[in-house]
Amino acid sequence: MACQSCKVLTGRIVNHESTGCPHATSFLCRRCHHRGHMTRHCDEEWSEWERPTTLEELIPADVRFRYGISTHTPINFDTKRGDPGTEREIECINEIVIPSEYNDLKEFTKRHNMIVETVTKPPKENLVAACKAWGVQHGYRIVMKI
Repeated sequence: MACQSCKVLTGRIVNHESTGCPHATSFLCRRCHHRGHMTRHCDEEWSEWERPTTLEELIPADVRFRYGISTHTPINFDTKRGDPGTEREIECINEIVIPSEYNDLKEFTKRHNMIVETVTKPPKENLVAACKAWGVQHGYRIVMKI
């Protein structure tokens, strides 16, 4: 039988049993966390993602194994799963809300040393464009305050 693991790794078809594959231990499934197969070949069904219960679950299994991490530091959540507001548990950290008022927006651009297209009194669109260009340079997503 042709081994799919060897075919993926070496690009060649090797005929041996998949259970005896020398390369199988190098694959770690991200779905079931077992070694021996790739995630796309995993047959286990998962209906939803689960919250991590320990900080060590956030570290990939191969890194935990390599450095001998065996501790289990519990994570205490302020809210229960399913409560309102928990549908988006990972907050967007690269998001900056810019003010919507002209004077506040002008102050914001001045405070962050943003380069605004030079005119006598820059229109609001130029200030917003300067904020967006600055956000792209610094890796932020710019959101206008409502």
